[in-house]
Amino acid sequence: MVQKRVGREKGSLFAMKILKKSHLVRRRQIERTRTERKVLSAVNHPFIMKLHYAFQSPDKLYLVLDYCPGGELFFHLSRFRRFPERVARFYAAELLLALGHLHKRGIIYRDLKPENVLLDADGHVKLGDFGLAKAGIRHAYEGATSMCGTPEYMAPEVLSQQGHGFCVDYWGLGMLTYEMMTGLPPWYTTDRAKLFRRLRSAPLDIPPYFSAPSAAFTQALLERNPRRRLGVAGIRAAMENEFFKSISWRALYGRRVEAPIRPCEGWTPPNNDSPAPEQQQQQNQQQGPSGIPTDLDAATANFDNQFTRMPVDSVNETGDDDEDLEELHEDTFVGFTFDDNDRDELEAAQQLKQQQQQQMRQRTQHYSGEGHQID
Repeated sequence: MVQKRVGREKGSLFAMKILKKSHLVRRRQIERTRTERKVLSAVNHPFIMKLHYAFQSPDKLYLVLDYCPGGELFFHLSRFRRFPERVARFYAAELLLALGHLHKRGIIYRDLKPENVLLDADGHVKLGDFGLAKAGIRHAYEGATSMCGTPEYMAPEVLSQQGHGFCVDYWGLGMLTYEMMTGLPPWYTTDRAKLFRRLRSAPLDIPPYFSAPSAAFTQALLERNPRRRLGVAGIRAAMENEFFKSISWRALYGRRVEAPIRPCEGWTPPNNDSPAPEQQQQQNQQQGPSGIPTDLDAATANFDNQFTRMPVDSVNETGDDDEDLEELHEDTFVGFTFDDNDRDELEAAQQLKQQQQQQMRQRTQHYSGEGHQID
């Protein structure tokens, strides 16, 4: 967690992800890191963690992201053991909108699980960790072939390496919905071989307390054949499912639906907006003379101690960093630097491209309607 000291958004809290280049070389994660940086810069959605800045030093990479003081969804699910259906529906709905935003841009996520879903201060979801995402995917069940993801959540088409597309994320949404309502993903076991057999062929056990709509929704998402899975025709079919009958999608997207869990009740994150007088008084009590929050316990209350007690940097004990860095060259992370102005320029370019494509289609339709021959 870091705080911006000057300029726009002065005083705001951010999460800073620090990656040692030598570790990326050793773990063969250079391409994964490039992908994460590329995807994060291309998306802008209320339920997806936003990349604000990216920069690098000779030996490290830095990603400055939204700070989510609500912690991981996994943290809250562990405390509640399982969520009531209305709570699971709320989170599933927000995640569905986030996935739809990615798919519209040709991006599949491929690693949906409670640990990768964070909550902001108001309890709304923020999808994070795009290391396994893949861009350039426009088909429901074709385009990607890698066997990747967290084993407990892998879709059958990923396990069989028969090719997969954006339907893989609807499988992930089904797995997560089931886990939110039961406390464990379906077919869970610590035996890896048995797990993969169950994922491929074991029947889905729906608990009796599932309502008919929730059972049907989960079963439709966990259809092993991606050609018949809910979502194969696009996000609209999933949004119109009976499970989401009570959801006002416009209000949900506008964050006008109150979250069922308010993880930061009584604590207001500092920001650069002009707060109401009572909020200003509360922030003054939380901040010292330098503007840095003094109540760090409140800012990190929703994170497990194993994370908050970790050292900011680790001492290199292997002595291999210099050897690993020798494998890098000046073009390895070229173009990694990013700030919000880059996103504005990228979005403007995308809008211009869409306008040009629409104009081309209109001209094509015009000439076709006039009976002209198009070469």
